[in-house]
Amino acid sequence: MKKEKIVTVSNIVSHLHGIANPSLAYEWDNVGFQLGDGNQEVKKILLSLDVTENAIDKAIKENVDLIISHHPFIFKPIIKITNPLYLKLIKNDISVFCAHSNLDVIKKGVNSALAAKLDLNNVKFLSAESGATVYQVAVYVPSGSMVKVADAVFSSGAGVIGNYTNCMNDYEVSGQFMPGEDSNPILGSTDKLEKVVERKLEFFVDSFKLNKVLEILKKIHPYETPAYSVNLQHKSNENYGLGMVGEIQQEMRLDDFAKKVKKNLKAPFVKLWKAGNPANTKVKKVAICGGSGTSLLAKVYGKADVFVSADFTYHTVLDSRIPLIDAGHFYTENPVLENLREMLSVFDLEILELKPNEHEIKDQIII
Repeated sequence: MKKEKIVTVSNIVSHLHGIANPSLAYEWDNVGFQLGDGNQEVKKILLSLDVTENAIDKAIKENVDLIISHHPFIFKPIIKITNPLYLKLIKNDISVFCAHSNLDVIKKGVNSALAAKLDLNNVKFLSAESGATVYQVAVYVPSGSMVKVADAVFSSGAGVIGNYTNCMNDYEVSGQFMPGEDSNPILGSTDKLEKVVERKLEFFVDSFKLNKVLEILKKIHPYETPAYSVNLQHKSNENYGLGMVGEIQQEMRLDDFAKKVKKNLKAPFVKLWKAGNPANTKVKKVAICGGSGTSLLAKVYGKADVFVSADFTYHTVLDSRIPLIDAGHFYTENPVLENLREMLSVFDLEILELKPNEHEIKDQIII
């Protein structure tokens, strides 16, 4: 009888970090494995936008081993563990993992989930920003080793620009070196100047992939001491971004599109600010941002006919030059749980979700 492979918290953390690396999170954020035992076996997971009392109570009731949430459970440093929620989780051996702004900025993250719910096509990032930077690496290799070295760095995550992979420039260059007394060269002889024709390879690497790429580069390179350079690029990184802009298949009236947003997100209501436009104004280009999108409004102008997000402030609404649809923080971010479920499909685990009606904050009354 074949023994089933045990899946641990650490296995799941490593897998999700491979998709939404914590280095993509903003400096102010706190993401990743936040509570529990990395060696704990996981058979059942609860997905939730927040680690609320409701979520913890459901996790206990359903014998869940791991809660995966979008919003951080522990946001600020703690100096004592007396919070009843912490104690409940610890007592019941429930671990917690969170992916927040790093999940916002990836292609399969919060905004792509929202775009899919609203049936947007030809989506692109609204603002190319994340917590990571990008580097340009240049390396000199013998012509015969060019393909082998290039394939190795590409397989390590280098050479990705937007929707394109294996991106690289290469040039024929002339080089020279003189092997020293303690060297072990594949070309040339000790204390004799050797001149060679080489290829110079240039490619971009995300900052959190850099160390791995350089490690592989040194390992696969035929030279004892490879010659390479690494330069920080002062430009936006096309691989990640905040918010998205896309198009609906056919033009719609502004008020009808607002109704579509409400229906598709299963929101109890949405707030539509027409910005001085009639309700029958036609819209086709749509900008979105799951959660609080006020900071992106300036990026939207000239790119979209309407902006769908949440938590618009009073003065943001008054000053906006384009229509705004506030569909609520929860309802614009909750679709990402479906993407998280897909990300976890490589594991044979039972996955539960905290439903919208279960998410309501206890003791809150709408009067």
